[in-house]
Amino acid sequence: MIKRLFRGRGGKEADEEPFSAASPGPTVLTTPNLGNGDDDDDRDDLAQRLFTRENTRTLAAFFMFIFSSGAFMSIITPFLPLELARCGADSALVGLVFSAYPLSNLLAVPVSTRLCSALGRPRAFILGASIEALFGIAFGYAHALVPAAALKWLYLCIRFVQGLGSSIAYTALIGWVSETFRDRLATLLGFQEAVGGIGLILGPSLGGLLYGLGGVPLPLVTFSVIVLVSLPPLFLAMSSERVEPDLMAGDADSTSSDPEISVSDLVNVSTANSTSVTLIAAIGFGFVAPVAAPHFQQVLSPKISPGEVGLLLAIPALLYAVLSPVSGMLSETWFGYKGTMASGITCLLLGFLLFGPLQLLGLEPYTKSMWLDQVVSLVLLGSGAAFAFVPALPDMQLSVRHLGPDATNAIAGFFNGMYCLGEATGPLVAGLKDFISFDRVCLIISFVHAAYLAVAAYWCVSAWLCRSAIRKAKGHKDADGEEDRSGARAPLL
Repeated sequence: MIKRLFRGRGGKEADEEPFSAASPGPTVLTTPNLGNGDDDDDRDDLAQRLFTRENTRTLAAFFMFIFSSGAFMSIITPFLPLELARCGADSALVGLVFSAYPLSNLLAVPVSTRLCSALGRPRAFILGASIEALFGIAFGYAHALVPAAALKWLYLCIRFVQGLGSSIAYTALIGWVSETFRDRLATLLGFQEAVGGIGLILGPSLGGLLYGLGGVPLPLVTFSVIVLVSLPPLFLAMSSERVEPDLMAGDADSTSSDPEISVSDLVNVSTANSTSVTLIAAIGFGFVAPVAAPHFQQVLSPKISPGEVGLLLAIPALLYAVLSPVSGMLSETWFGYKGTMASGITCLLLGFLLFGPLQLLGLEPYTKSMWLDQVVSLVLLGSGAAFAFVPALPDMQLSVRHLGPDATNAIAGFFNGMYCLGEATGPLVAGLKDFISFDRVCLIISFVHAAYLAVAAYWCVSAWLCRSAIRKAKGHKDADGEEDRSGARAPLL
């Protein structure tokens, strides 16, 4: 039956099935079961608790891997442009080297999903994580292997292969996590985003510090070793874990006997909604970083220092890390997955309107009111990203979980690919400021967010109207049945 679009996971369904199998009724577009139902109440209470003694080692290794993977993306920021400049690389090649990692993540999604099915998640995870770590070490010592003229191209190839390994490892790991911790998946992914965000925030500082102490090899070897250390406990946990049959999927007849899952099997309201949210939010996330420094020079101070720019950009990054666990917990309790995502998109919409800023606000550059406007916009962008991103994957996984591990593997890889696509598209959108004013670029991005909210609201109202019609039809049918029965008992005269 149609579910309430903005509803939580817990609790019983609001309405019973209006028409039985023996009694044909109207054909209605349906969505997967997004509620926990009563089956969750029968599960062991430990399954509902995330941080238990049994999970401590596994979660510690998981967060260690997530932290080092997040740092891997940012530790090269302070020194790689300098190293590439020494090799004669122009700005276009520097940008290509930085984009090779997320681009490879996107292109590797079909390969990652296939490897998880062919090798199994534990072996696929070890393969991908080992590629990421070992090529990280190779990156550190690449300058000793090839001449300077070829070094820039070797850096590009290594970063591309690292992205491939990261995609394989992430798809296998998140596919396993989605089933093992499915009752608290949103909360766990919230903490994952927090830990990964801390890695992204601390990565440039730690990378610059280690680079000053030991050159290019030290930061890359250090974080590669951290990745390798986290692999054995995660591999053992993934190999020994036996996922219980899905109690929410219904009876066995609902599971397809066909081992091959088509794309159409994965398409439903939740996957379409979460894909839209992830792509829209990731584009905005990737848009801010390349435009922040020149934008702040135009609206805050022409002499603003790089340190001050860094502190301003730390506001959304810090809020994202802090609020990601909150987003996961709220989506599992109060607002539901889709309601939490809608609130995040709303925050992002307001954030971009202020970030421009919108000309209707009448703010003057280099004033205290403009500083306040920019700080508030960064707060909204960081908060909105946390509430938009975190519930997206759990909602997708919950909607396809009845299809089995291949479906959860595919969704994990697809989600990673959509995020990387948005992250790579954001800087391209930033290039529009060369053709139109910056505030209009932000207005266009805000319009996309508003369009999503309008479609979501339309779907919510349509679902409510359909539910009301079905409820009314059921009421009329029951009333007619009572009249027929009373008429049969009444005398003819």
